[in-house]
Amino acid sequence: MTNVPAPAFALRKFAGRQARELRYQLGILDALRFTGSRFGCPVCGWRFRALKPLSGVCSIRGETTDLATRNADCPRCRSGIRQRFAFAFLKARTRIETDRLRVIHFAPDPGIYKALSGLPNLDYVAADLNPVRFVRAAKLDITDIALPSDSVDGIICIHVLEHIDDDRRAIGELHRIARRGSWALIAIPTYGAETFEDRSLDYAGRERMYGTGDHLRLNGLDFARKLEAAGFTVEVVAIEDFGGDFVDRSEHTPHTESDRYLFFCTKP
Repeated sequence: MTNVPAPAFALRKFAGRQARELRYQLGILDALRFTGSRFGCPVCGWRFRALKPLSGVCSIRGETTDLATRNADCPRCRSGIRQRFAFAFLKARTRIETDRLRVIHFAPDPGIYKALSGLPNLDYVAADLNPVRFVRAAKLDITDIALPSDSVDGIICIHVLEHIDDDRRAIGELHRIARRGSWALIAIPTYGAETFEDRSLDYAGRERMYGTGDHLRLNGLDFARKLEAAGFTVEVVAIEDFGGDFVDRSEHTPHTESDRYLFFCTKP
């Protein structure tokens, strides 16, 4: 970013915001086709008779995997299962909508960003390596966070750490910046009990084994041990144990399974 002239950077930022706003407004027309009462989106607050389906295939451990899922994405704000689960949990288990909190959100999706950045009680920090995507964002590296220790009350990190080579260092940084008594909501795609990681794989190899070359491992539920090793107390929350009509609970697909868990951390 330092090599981009300031006027060009500002123009890119303005164009990006305008494009997002246009997509958001067009989303209203799309959402009206789905309006009903069966499902509720905790992110945008709309209700629908159906959610938008997801389609696609990928290769997991060398096996072709069909990701097709009915009722997957919110027609209004485009939030997926992981975002709706995480936001519903935050609203139910934290005081994110009422207390004065400093919350840092890594690589935020547009729906949750829009919902949280407008809350007057929050000192909300959107952190991204490409901050041009957001109106107010800080360019921060999750493995070397340029914030003081013990300086935030809440951390949101949804499907970020599977992209980070040294995820233990990133987790250590999250723990460092968290105040005592604070929380961190972390979500990653999970595939069974044990993590599978082959560091000899190149991008094409990771596409074949992990589903995408941008992921650096297939995380399992043992990911909780990495969080605990950094000093967090960890609660693993399964979507089936958390109520709400934000998801079609009759759907059981590889896509829903990979978004099945949240890791809710607290710093003693």
